[in-house]
Amino acid sequence: MNAAGALRTELHSVRFRLLATLLVFMAVGLFVAGAATHAAQLKSLNDRVNAELQLPRKNLDELAKQGRPNFGGAPYTTVHDLFRTYLRNGAPGGFESVMTMLRGGNVILPAAEQPTNLNTPAVTDHVWDWSSPGQTVMRDIDLDGRQVRLAITSVSLTAGGRQDQGLLIASSEIGAQRAEVFGSMWTFALASLATLALTGLVGYLVTGRLLSPVRRLREATEATTFDDLTKRVEVPDSTDDIAQLAMNFNRMLERLESGFDNQRRFVHDASHELRTPMTIIRGYLELLRAGDPDDVDQTRMLLLDELDRMQVLVDDLLILARSGRPDFVIPAWVEADDLLEDVLNRVRVLGERQWHLDAKPGGLIRVDRRRLTQALEQLAANAVKHTTESDRISVGGAWVENDDGTPQSGRASVVRELADSASRELEIWVSDTGTGIPAEDHERIFERFGKGSNSATSEGSGLGLSIVKAIAEAHGGTVQLESEEGKGSRFVLRIPSGGKDAGGKTDDSAAADSAGRSGSEGPAVKGPPAKGPRYKGTGAAGGKPNPAGPASGIDLVSPAGGTP
Repeated sequence: MNAAGALRTELHSVRFRLLATLLVFMAVGLFVAGAATHAAQLKSLNDRVNAELQLPRKNLDELAKQGRPNFGGAPYTTVHDLFRTYLRNGAPGGFESVMTMLRGGNVILPAAEQPTNLNTPAVTDHVWDWSSPGQTVMRDIDLDGRQVRLAITSVSLTAGGRQDQGLLIASSEIGAQRAEVFGSMWTFALASLATLALTGLVGYLVTGRLLSPVRRLREATEATTFDDLTKRVEVPDSTDDIAQLAMNFNRMLERLESGFDNQRRFVHDASHELRTPMTIIRGYLELLRAGDPDDVDQTRMLLLDELDRMQVLVDDLLILARSGRPDFVIPAWVEADDLLEDVLNRVRVLGERQWHLDAKPGGLIRVDRRRLTQALEQLAANAVKHTTESDRISVGGAWVENDDGTPQSGRASVVRELADSASRELEIWVSDTGTGIPAEDHERIFERFGKGSNSATSEGSGLGLSIVKAIAEAHGGTVQLESEEGKGSRFVLRIPSGGKDAGGKTDDSAAADSAGRSGSEGPAVKGPPAKGPRYKGTGAAGGKPNPAGPASGIDLVSPAGGTP
């Protein structure tokens, strides 16, 4: 982007518009405040000058009422004597000056120096015309380039039948005082401009810091493409709206990335895995002898069989593709014992094996019954593939005991369980005494199309355990494997009692991302522990079960059955 384009972008940015709006309102506010303040100052100056110019008249009136001081307070007989006595007190000072003038044109001035020389033709030639008998007249004039306000008071005395007249002229250099007010206005204006400039600079830096997540959000949206959804916005260390926006945007990108990953993985897996059966079907059709009814029937059966395998593969891929969606599982409260008994009855038809129900946990668990049944059936089918008719396949469940390692028993423990059931987890296992799984294959078999080294000849697409893992994670749980070659295997689904929310994974996007990545991430696999965990429940041969779930009565502690 060139300089002009960068400038255009900056001028249209939220940062610039926000700062410009702030500065405009601030400038208008300063202008209105300054104009109102200085208008009030000018009015106050005008009123003060008028009041000060009235003082000489008041003082002269007081002096005339007091009378002549050396003659026992006798009245003044001439205006001349009155003016001379008045002017002995000196000039007013400051911006004010005073002058008296008799009717004949004689001027009497105070002895002290004054700021304004009133004894000039511009005043003396016109002052009688400006005066009004018995009143004080205010008049602004320009005197020697200065604006002066005059207060012209007409004075008259009557003594011995003769009327004596004169003028008391007081002045104030109002122009000089107004210049001081205007000077303060310019000072205020310059200070306001400096304030606006400083505010603009500081505001530019502060808004840049505050809006930096928005800028990074814009850059991230520009850099985000269908080919690369890994970009993330740096979240500021705060809890304001900007930080929430950045976090929500990152969550949105995570959901999009998960969805596109699932889509790409589905397309890749489907195209890769369907290529072989499609090639087989094409080969059968190319070799078909249309005139041979037996060959047609045989090819038809082979093609139908191959299409059935393709259908199973497509169904499995669709399940994995949907595992990242929030509605992949629809949990509801389910009786744990009823679930296990139903699963055992369904899987017996998979093969002639020694099917056994190790333990019934009792109580309720919040799960998607259809999905969890699907996962357990897949584990049972996997066990059938790696066992013979003489082997034993066991299904069971148990609640994990408290973290302090002490078994729960008695009615007191049941009360504690009901109060803190969300912290418990139900373990459901499918174990067998078959060939077992090599240690190096424990993680790989949970990957998509991953098979163990001893499963090369077995049928299947290698998606079964990936589906099991996706279902467990969609419930907020895990799937664990304990196996040893020649001794058998034990798959354990560990599900929170309250479902996904109780497992601490409450964010839908995080769960979707976790389930959506189930094909590429390693499973939660644990090796066999030194000692098997202790569970609550009763073995199948232990008589009447005492359930230990949320709806149980008195619970017993017994080791879980099955093979390691």
